[in-house]
Parts: sequence; structure tokens; C-alpha cells
Amino acid sequence: MILNIILKIKSWFVKKPTQKLRWTNEDYNLGMQWAKTQPHPFQKGKTLWDLCYDRYESVNSIDNLNKFLFNEI
Repeated sequence: MILNIILKIKSWFVKKPTQKLRWTNEDYNLGMQWAKTQPHPFQKGKTLWDLCYDRYESVNSIDNLNKFLFNEI
């Protein structure tokens, strides 16, 4: 419950990407900040970033975020 309130408040200050994220540092950081303000679709207490993040390859993280942003799943 508290996590949802915190995420809601944080989401007021982070803009949602309107175009597909590309493989630049700016897009990666924008996507990361946005995903950290969205709730995990399946598990309570986690964020969307926990689902999308790939610690070995940032390209996969960006691709996963694009899938969620533009309903390609």
C-alpha cells in the first residue's frame, strides 16, 4: 500500500516516454526512471524496472521497456 503511494507521487515528476527508446544513455536513464515509478504487473512490492532490467545487457532492458510502453507483449 505504501509502495503504491510512493510510486504514484514519484510518477508525477517523471515523464512517460512518447517515442520508442533508442540505445542512448539519455533514453536508458529516461526509461529507467519511468519504470521505477510503475508497479510490477505480477508481484506486489516490486517495480516494472525489476521485471525489465537485464544486468548483462542494457539493450535487452531497453527492448523490454519498449514492449511495455507500446503494448508489444
